Amino acid sequence: MDPVTLAAVTGGFAAVKAAIGGVRSALESADDVSAIAGHIDTLFKTHGAAKKRIKEAQNKKPPTAWQKLIKFKLGEDDDETSLANITAAKLAEKQQEEDIKRLSIQINRRFGHGTWDEILDAQKEAVVKQRKRRKEEAEKREREKLEAKGFWQKFFIESGKFIIVGMFIGVMIMVLVYIKANK
Repeated sequence: MDPVTLAAVTGGFAAVKAAIGGVRSALESADDVSAIAGHIDTLFKTHGAAKKRIKEAQNKKPPTAWQKLIKFKLGEDDDETSLANITAAKLAEKQQEEDIKRLSIQINRRFGHGTWDEILDAQKEAVVKQRKRRKEEAEKREREKLEAKGFWQKFFIESGKFIIVGMFIGVMIMVLVYIKANK
């Protein structure tokens, strides 16, 4: 991974670590469940963003021959296959998973066995519902778009018919006036 990608990946892990710290402090100090829920929500969002950054880094195109040559000439070593870069990313990912596991144990201690699993299940259900709602909204927008398109097609077709009928009537009147004038 290049330094920018590595920084993005480890930055995502730092955000997750901060979110985990927020949940822990809320668990220790706050009786307000909404504060804990807000921190857990932040945790899920940052965890998802970190995973997305890892996927983007893995899908990154390999450097071209020119890029390799320039980096070699300048003495830069940001090879995505270097042991240091891979180790840093993997260790950060493992540390994040370990921190989340510890957090789940703390939540289960405070609110009872199985609470973390219930939270994860509820979050999965919410994601499924959100995807379904977004899909339905997209379908609704598409239907409305087609209906609007159909309306304008009908409008222009009927307008065209009206213009043709008007022109026909106008030509007929001109023919009758011509015939009457030439009698």
